[in-house]
Amino acid sequence: MKKFLTLFLVITMLFSLSACGEKTSNDTVSNSKSVSKAITKADTIEELDELVLKDVTDTITTLTTEFEKLSTDIATYDKYKTDINKVKEFYDKVQNDTKLLCIRLREYSSAYAELILSSDKSFDDKYDEFDALYDSVYEDARDEIYDEIYDGILDDMYDGFYDGILDDAYDNIPYDEWSDARSDEYDLWSDTRSEVYDIWSDAGSDIYDFWSDMRGEMWDKDIEKAKKKLQEFIADIEILYGKS
Repeated sequence: MKKFLTLFLVITMLFSLSACGEKTSNDTVSNSKSVSKAITKADTIEELDELVLKDVTDTITTLTTEFEKLSTDIATYDKYKTDINKVKEFYDKVQNDTKLLCIRLREYSSAYAELILSSDKSFDDKYDEFDALYDSVYEDARDEIYDEIYDGILDDMYDGFYDGILDDAYDNIPYDEWSDARSDEYDLWSDTRSEVYDIWSDAGSDIYDFWSDMRGEMWDKDIEKAKKKLQEFIADIEILYGKS
């Protein structure tokens, strides 16, 4: 996993949309609760790229550090049995942190759109600039989530608990207890992994569709329709925050 300066970034973007460089109202984002929580201003696509990658990296680093502590604290079957609630809580945290991160990726996507649409560049240049959204958010950020959480932390939990502590306990505890504990652990791991995959996949679909829609409107040179779709996208983000 790439290493960056540790900096917790609460992402939300607020830009005035404009057509051909002329400012319009902030109706696109002014009523967005998720966006108004905190504002991080970025003046360039490159700055947005850095914010996205740092946010993903910080989230993964935090989860990795917490898992390392958990696995150190729970190094035996007796500790696992005593602190099973801590294990369950961490599975919940992995799922919830992934969900919130994927919502923030949608917010970043809206920030790219706002920055691009508010520029005075040509439609052709705006069309090309939307590739930054695809590369940074849809590909790079999602690849990190898949590799480091879905195929990383969760695989490490499987190795450490199900295939580690619980497997090693086979000769030391009654079979029924061993079988139940191992079955319960597998269910926890499997359910969490499935949920994380669904969260990751749903975010990918939403972000891809948004990127495709924005590029389509730039191709058609329809700035007003692009603004409308952006407003709808931000409204959907608010709904996701309400459910989280």
